[in-house]
Order: sequence, then C-alpha cells, then structure tokens
Amino acid sequence: MSVLSVEFEDLFEGRPDDLEIRAHDLARTAEAIESAALALQDLVAQQHSLSTDAAGTAAGEAAAGLHRATERYTGTSTALVTYAVELGEIQGDARTAVEEGDAHLARIPVLEADVHDRENALALAIAKGEPTGVFEDDLWEAREALSAAMAGADEARRTLASARQRLWEAADRAGDRISTAIEEGADSFGDNWNQFWEGVGGVFAVVLDWAEDVLAGIVFALAETVSALVSAAVVAALVLVGALVLGTVFTVLGPAGVMLLVALVSASLMRMALSELMAPPVVQRTDRFEVSDELEPRDYRDLFGELAAQDAAGGADHTEIRVVAVRDADGEVVAWRVQLPSTQEWSPLNTDGALNDARTDVMLSMFPELETQYEQAAWQAMTDAGVFDSDAPIMFTGWSLGGMMAGEMATDPRVADRVESVVTAGSAIDKHHGDMPDGVRVTQFNNGIDPVHTLEFVGLDVGDYLRFDQDWQTYRPLTWPMHDATMYGTVAERYLPEPRPGDDIFFAGGGDSGSEEVYVAEFVRGS
Repeated sequence: MSVLSVEFEDLFEGRPDDLEIRAHDLARTAEAIESAALALQDLVAQQHSLSTDAAGTAAGEAAAGLHRATERYTGTSTALVTYAVELGEIQGDARTAVEEGDAHLARIPVLEADVHDRENALALAIAKGEPTGVFEDDLWEAREALSAAMAGADEARRTLASARQRLWEAADRAGDRISTAIEEGADSFGDNWNQFWEGVGGVFAVVLDWAEDVLAGIVFALAETVSALVSAAVVAALVLVGALVLGTVFTVLGPAGVMLLVALVSASLMRMALSELMAPPVVQRTDRFEVSDELEPRDYRDLFGELAAQDAAGGADHTEIRVVAVRDADGEVVAWRVQLPSTQEWSPLNTDGALNDARTDVMLSMFPELETQYEQAAWQAMTDAGVFDSDAPIMFTGWSLGGMMAGEMATDPRVADRVESVVTAGSAIDKHHGDMPDGVRVTQFNNGIDPVHTLEFVGLDVGDYLRFDQDWQTYRPLTWPMHDATMYGTVAERYLPEPRPGDDIFFAGGGDSGSEEVYVAEFVRGS
C-alpha cells in the first residue's frame, strides 16, 4: 500500500455503489408506505356503521402518520442517492491523484541520487581544472526534474486534501437534507398522534403491528443504510440523524404513547420469560450417529460451512444439535466439538417448532441466567453423545445465536475444567469474558458493520472490554454481507487459514490420522 493511499485512506472507505442501491431501497420503501396509507384511507372511506367509527378514526390517524413517514423516506433516499453520486466522483478524482502522486514519489529518491551524482561530477571537474559547462547543464536538468517531481507530489496531496474537504461538505449536505426530511411535519403529526392511540385503545394487536411494521421499519432501514457507509464523516452525520429519528419517535408517540409502548414491550418480554420457565421439557424427535469424511472440517472455514449446513437441515421445523467425537488413529476420543445452530424460527409465538428461535435470542440477551429449552437440549445432546463419560477437552462453537449459546455454556461449572476452546462469529459473548475459565481460547470473528455481536444488553461491564490476555482473540473485518455464515467462513480463512495452536485437536486429521463421529440430535419445543 502506498504512502498516499494510507495517508488518505478515509477517502476510499465508503462504498457508493452499495449506498446508492440501499438509498433506492428506501425509495421503494417510501412507495410501499404510501400504498399502505392509501389502503388505510380506503378503509376510512368504506366505514358504513357507527360501530366502526372508532376503527375508522384510528385508521385515518395512522394514514396521516404514514404519509409523513413517506416524506421522510423519500427525502432521505434523495439525499443519499445524491451523496452516493458525489462520493463516487470524489473517489474517482482521489484515485487518479494517488496514482499520479505515487508515480512522482517513486521518482524522487532516484532523482535525488542523480542530483548527488552530478554534483560530485561537477566538483571533480572543477578539482581537475576541466571545462564545467556540460556538468553544470546536466546538474541543472537533474535539479529541474527533481523539483518537478516534488511539485507533482505536492499537487497530488493538495488534490487529495481538497477531495477530503469535498467529502466532508457532501456528508454535511446529506445530513442536513436528511434532518430536514425527518423534521418535516413532525409537529402536525404529533398533534394528532395521541388521538390515534386513544382510537386504538386496548387493541394490542394493532399497536404491535404498527410498532413492528412502521416504527421498526424506519429505524432498521436507516440502520442498514448506515452499514453501507463506512466513511467516518458520513457515519458522524447519520449518528445525528439517528438521534433525530429517536427524538421524532418520542414526539410522535407523546408521553402517554411512549409509556404504553414500553409497557407493551415489557409485558411481552415477561410473557416470553414466564413461558420459557413454565414450558414443558423439550421433545427429542430423532438421534443418530454419523461417520463421514464430508462431516470432518479441517479448519474454521470448514467449521462455519458445517454450521450453515446444520442451520439449513433444522430450519424452523426443528433444532439440530451436533456433538462431534474427534478420535485419533487408534479410535480413542481425544476431543469433543459441540456445534450449536443459529436462529432459524423468528416467531415469538412458536410452540412446537425449533428451539433456536426469537424467544431464545431475547432470553440470552435479557435473562442470561435463565436456562432456555435450547440450552437444556444442548446439555441433553452432550450427555446422550457420551461427553460426560469421557474426560477429553471440549470446544463450543456456533455463529449468531449459536455463538451466544456457546459462550453461555462454556462458563457453566459442569464443564469448567474441560472446556478449552470457544469459536464464534457475529455473536454477543463479550459479557462472558469475566466468567470464562482461565486458559480457554476464545476466537471471535465480528464484522464491523454487523450489529448482532453488539446486542449484549444485560451482563456486559467495563471489565469485559478490558481484555489483556492472549487467549481471547477477536478479528474485526469490514465486509459484506453483514451477517452471514458463509461470509464469516471466508473471513476466518483470511485471518486464520490454520487452527490456532491448541485448537488442532478439535479437528480430525486427514487420511488415516483421525476420524470424527458425529452425534446428531433433533429437538422441538414441548407440546
């Protein structure tokens, strides 16, 4: 990497193509919101009885709110598309300047040496009393060439500094336009919003649908846009936008509306916690042992590929947990690898599907001390596979929710003297640092634009961030897609093409040097 590309690397961090695509996504979202508003207006127009007046009032207020949301989406989209175009032009100019500046910088040491040689030649001619005209001309030409190269390098730096200033100004303009779009009509929307909440009354389903489909849609769409902007200047501008969005939410709902929304969310969380505590035991569907060379990952990349296949095999229908006995050439178990799936069932009302569902996500984040049905199933699978009939070391591994569960189980006293490794990707496990047994190798891969690994919520403290031990290693790529098992496999290959020292025992060797026996257990929620 050249000196100039390092000095001005911030100019090349944004991705204008991705940004423009996502900005157009916002425009399409605006169209969808507008369609929803028109549908609600149709509902109002079709009211024919006094018994439906309340619903009509609520729908009318919601339609007004959706029209405002359309303006915000459209304004934000226009601002970001404009910024993406400007960013592309700025980066193009900057790349040209870097190429030209690098060429000049590369010539300077050569030209300086040439000037030095010609100065020596002139001095020698003078000392010998020889004619100096030719030597003086050569020295003048060498100095002119050196001066031109230095001037070219300086000009490239000035061009890059100007590009940086243009970038900041473009980001400021985008931020101002987005702020204007979000603030547009906020007061008139807020004036009517309390009436909407009164019209909805106790119909919680309508409230929850609105919160999920409209409010969450705005927040998450803007969050995805931020993920496409790596440039520090733009992120700073959109942090301001995020604050304005949250301020708008409070303005929109009003104090009473905010209290009701908080109460609904709290009640929902408590309902999920109680249902987890009162739920019947998990039901095991099938279990089997498999031995196959295709199920023998050799490194972390292969491991994340196996986890992706495990997710696909279980899906939303059932939870598939794999407990792998790694055997040496003599057939003796030398290590255990526990592979835990990510979230596959997203319905919070799930009662008979996979255990790795949205409920478990919430429980691990908000109530980590509660042993979920997913965790119970993992312990049962380990027991049935024979883990506790052995004293071989254990690796817990998973990505996303599976990694969160891996971090949770690795701190359990039942395995404190046997767990040696935890490998995760895109998983919130930092809060387990203080509880992790000494000497456990923790290997994390966390994409910088992946928000999932930041969702620690309860249990994270300052001490969990202050990690000075070499056992806990975190790799932070910046890549796309944000949250994907295959992406994390590619990232793992780039950072660690071979397992960390000590982790090789958890992977069977090639050929006849070792083998893996995979215990596959399938579970569903009790009925």
